[in-house]
Amino acid sequence: MDSSSGKHQLEYKGYMKGMKNQSFISLGHNGWVTSMQVGEVTEGDQTKEFLISGARDRSIMIWDIQEKSQTDSDKEWGVPKKVLKGHSHFISDLTLSQDSRYCLTSSWDGTLRLWDLRKGQTIKRFVGHSRDVLAVAFSPDNRQIASGGRDKNLKIWNTVGECKFTVEQNAHTDWVSCVKFYQDTKNPIVVSASWDKTIKVWDNQTMTLKHTFVGHKSQINTLDMAPNASYLASGGKDGIAIIWNLVEGKFLGQKEVDCPINCVLFAPKNYWLVLGTDHGIKVWDLPSKEFVVDIKASPIDADKQKQNAPISCTSLAWNKSGNLLFAGFNDNYIRVYKIVAEK
Repeated sequence: MDSSSGKHQLEYKGYMKGMKNQSFISLGHNGWVTSMQVGEVTEGDQTKEFLISGARDRSIMIWDIQEKSQTDSDKEWGVPKKVLKGHSHFISDLTLSQDSRYCLTSSWDGTLRLWDLRKGQTIKRFVGHSRDVLAVAFSPDNRQIASGGRDKNLKIWNTVGECKFTVEQNAHTDWVSCVKFYQDTKNPIVVSASWDKTIKVWDNQTMTLKHTFVGHKSQINTLDMAPNASYLASGGKDGIAIIWNLVEGKFLGQKEVDCPINCVLFAPKNYWLVLGTDHGIKVWDLPSKEFVVDIKASPIDADKQKQNAPISCTSLAWNKSGNLLFAGFNDNYIRVYKIVAEK
């Protein structure tokens, strides 16, 4: 993470819904936005960023997210380019390959899918979990895939759909809700989190257990790894966010909110951990150990929103430069926020 001087806030810039014209019809997601990531695609001599999102409507959407002008705040953002369909139940997680050409998705239909994003097609289905798959991750070299599910299994696959390993020794005793690969190829590590309230750190070469982190009081919903650092963040139904030293196996600190935490995400440019909660978004400033941002999302379709019901943040993603935050919510919208200097 880079250090940014001065104090900053998140400013609401608009929302992402969809479009309708003669050649393409998409009205955006029609279900909770459960997972997102920003990738890059090269067109000619230009590199453009895109957002890919998965939702409970069983679809994956690819969005053009070129930044709009200063006058476009509080308006619709993003242009949907493709809608990918194939799963028969909720999309639970997604992850992009390093070159952003391929996407892995996991679903409550019990399968993983590998997608060719240029063709907009599934090129491989992964069948092996006996129940809903909740999480998926690519290894740093994109040669391995990790998945976790409601069958309590952590599985390692190759890219042609063969399950090479299922953890049995020291395995989780409840649903495996999150999986991540450590991005340092010199220190191959897989991390899994579970509804059994534990986080387990595995040696990726032997799949033997290195550390078990204990600190949560209830199910763990989310994990994130700090860019270019050995910090791991976790969040759960207990409303606790914890930061750990992944390599040394140490607890570093925690903050608590008054509702479940659904997603956590380190900021690339600021020493921040962003929390997506049942009540909105909070930003934990790590140096000061204080919350510096507290966002309650306003209804976009007021007539559809239950009176006084909070809008829950269910997924988070930064753009590549780390100045735009995309947040998915349970009202089916993606909202866009920009880091700005505190006034």
